[in-house]
Amino acid sequence: MASCTAAKRRASRKKTAVNVVQTAPICKLPANIMLHVFKFLDIKTLCSSSTVCRLWYHLVCDRTLWKIVDLRSWPLSLRTLWKIVRNRLSDSVVELLIKGFIGTTKKNENISPSLLEEIKTKCPSLETLGLCYCDMRNVPAQCLPRNLKSLLLDHSIVPLGWFEGLKCEQFFPNLLELNLTYCTRVENSDLQSIKKLKTLERLNLSYCYRVGDEGIQHIAKNLTNLTELNLSNCPKVTDLGLHHIGRHLTILKNLNLLSDWRITDAGILSLVHSLVNLEYLNLSSCKEITSVSLFEITEKCKKLKVLDLTGCCAISEKDLKDARIILSNCVIQWT
Repeated sequence: MASCTAAKRRASRKKTAVNVVQTAPICKLPANIMLHVFKFLDIKTLCSSSTVCRLWYHLVCDRTLWKIVDLRSWPLSLRTLWKIVRNRLSDSVVELLIKGFIGTTKKNENISPSLLEEIKTKCPSLETLGLCYCDMRNVPAQCLPRNLKSLLLDHSIVPLGWFEGLKCEQFFPNLLELNLTYCTRVENSDLQSIKKLKTLERLNLSYCYRVGDEGIQHIAKNLTNLTELNLSNCPKVTDLGLHHIGRHLTILKNLNLLSDWRITDAGILSLVHSLVNLEYLNLSSCKEITSVSLFEITEKCKKLKVLDLTGCCAISEKDLKDARIILSNCVIQWT
């Protein structure tokens, strides 16, 4: 008897809550306005909103809300991830960002080839795929959607030789961006495979500390469409690597060399000789850089908008003032 009474009370409270929601001012807005409001919600809040009432459930299912799906903001179990992929994703999705289980307590869970196959099936129009903090040792590169434009693998475990599948000329024919930040197992031999991605425009190798001049030579000679290159905290890159960049990557606009301690004035002189289109250059903590490099940069790189010299203590304040006069449209950071 008591259980029946409790059940009736719960049903009464639920009915009251539904009535409150349905009579709330926001529910009187037209459907197109409600959809516009829902576009500002993250995926977790969006999923929670679908449980409020039947009207909201149908609005949340609208495909326009599921073009960009970012699942990195909160921890998900593999089961929940599968559920979202199967029940929420469709051919309207163009960007999917997933956070894996590296560094979490879910040691027995991992991104699998079967999950990627399901993503390929559900999202045939996918252009951007982010698999950060994922263990890719049991996931061949061939499992990924081949028509991607952006592939983000930051903080993931990418084993040696994982990119060998890219040697097939028809693999990733449209890829414009590859992010390998903190993929610490990536080395020069991997760049020999990555050089096959002729369409690449943006490449991020920051904190790939195994990458050196040999790998830089591979990508500089072959990826001549690069406009953005990030080599921050790659301590094996020396003046020789900069020579290859300056000689071949002539349309480069953004270059990050933060904390590349083995770079000297000789490398900068050979680097900027042909980089007339450079707009952003980060030389922070390159302690061997002197005013000789600064004068060469001001001479060759007239299109610079940002020049970061933070920590370059061998450059004098007087020379810095002169550079700011010459590059009047450039923000020069120095402390």
